[in-house]
Amino acid sequence: MLSWEGVSEFVAVAEAQSFTAAANSLGISTAQVSRQVGALEARLDTKLFYRTTRKVTITETGQVYYNHCRQVLDGCLLYTSDAADE
Repeated sequence: MLSWEGVSEFVAVAEAQSFTAAANSLGISTAQVSRQVGALEARLDTKLFYRTTRKVTITETGQVYYNHCRQVLDGCLLYTSDAADE
């Protein structure tokens, strides 16, 4: 079953390169972002980010997953824009 849980948090962290900045942009707590990304990693059975206390770096697998997620999200935004124009 397809689940989108954690995808928006993952994309936000990948783009901000920070859990805190991602949380601020999403208007949720850093802990919630961390939990969602962790749950997504568990479902995918892979690490999407390397984490240290000061730095977040996307893994190679995370970059591939991000690219696919970004394509899907961009397609959804384009479709929404097209539908609104009709």
